[in-house]
Amino acid sequence: MPSMVLGIVSIVLTPFGCCCGVGEVVVIPLGIVAIVLGVNARNRVAASQGMLGGEGKALTGIITGATAAGIGLVLLVLTILWFGVSSSGLLNGIPSPTPFSSG
Repeated sequence: MPSMVLGIVSIVLTPFGCCCGVGEVVVIPLGIVAIVLGVNARNRVAASQGMLGGEGKALTGIITGATAAGIGLVLLVLTILWFGVSSSGLLNGIPSPTPFSSG
């Protein structure tokens, strides 16, 4: 029973982290927690020798947690790059198009 609960909690953490609207600040830690709980649940299922179920839920938690953490890391890198480029002044050197005058 505890391994099934851990598997379910690991599945639930990922959408919660993705839908918080805070971005990678919440998604990355919750993704890591989902991975850890999923691995823990999977180890408990394997150690129970068939007495406990929930291996599929644990695997789903690991996969969705890894996906969330990966997407969060990509978003974090893109955010850092965007703010780095925009604060460096490189975007100010790009000429803006001038409208045509119909004179």
